[in-house]
Order: sequence, then C-alpha cells, then structure tokens
Amino acid sequence: MERQRGALRALLLKLPPEEVLAFRNHLFELMNVAFRWELWGAAYLIAGGCSDDGFADFRGWLISMGRRVFEDALVDAESLLGPADVPGVEEVFFEELPAVPARVYEELTGRELPAYDGHHPPTPAGEPWSEEEGDLERRFPRLWARYGER
Repeated sequence: MERQRGALRALLLKLPPEEVLAFRNHLFELMNVAFRWELWGAAYLIAGGCSDDGFADFRGWLISMGRRVFEDALVDAESLLGPADVPGVEEVFFEELPAVPARVYEELTGRELPAYDGHHPPTPAGEPWSEEEGDLERRFPRLWARYGER
C-alpha cells in the first residue's frame, strides 16, 4: 500500500489541480458503486469483521486492486478469494487512499480540496446479510470455507 500511495501521489502531481479533483470525484463514485451488501459480506468474512468505516477502507483497497478485480467483485463477491490472498497483500483495508488526492491538491494549490458534491447512497445496494447462524455461509460458501469460523 505504501508503494501504491507513493506511485499515485507521483502520478497525480503531474496533473493540473482540476484533474486531481476529477480523479478524487471518480474515486468517490467508484466507492459508491462498490457500496453493496455482498461486498460488505465478503469484507466481513475476509477480515474477520468489518465496521462501517472499515467497509469504506475495504472499498478503497478493492479499487486499488485494479479494474479487473473491482469489476469481477461487482459481479461475484466471492471472486475476491484470490486477490485477498495474493502474496504482498498485507491487508484488505486501504484507509489512506482517498487522502492522496486531497494532499496532492493542497500541495499544488495551497488550498484544501473542495468537498465532494456527489451523492452517497444512504444504504448499501443489494440484499442485506446478517450474522445469524448460516446466513454468511449460505451466501458466500467459498469465502466461508476459507475464512469462516475463525
């Protein structure tokens, strides 16, 4: 994550401030797209628990894993079985990702990045899961086989 953060910072520093703002807005739009119950369930199993804030950090990690991993996860949350276990993946929470464009924008302009004016959904999309006996196991059998009952 440290290497990714550094590489992203270097790339964003080459852009004009308005493109850094556009990048941040696109990042937040992707975070909203990934605001789905099934991805939260996957995060909960993979990490052994996942709070509201943790789920935001998980979505940052998901985005940082690249387009294919992100799009595959939107179709099938259990596709994260592979990427979560890739050597070099320290954890599945990338809390600092959204801070990178904010810091770069401030470096470039001397001003804070304007607030995101997009809409964040009030609740995740899809069918809610529960911690009740059998729900996560039934909905995510492959993830449960690997991460369940820790």
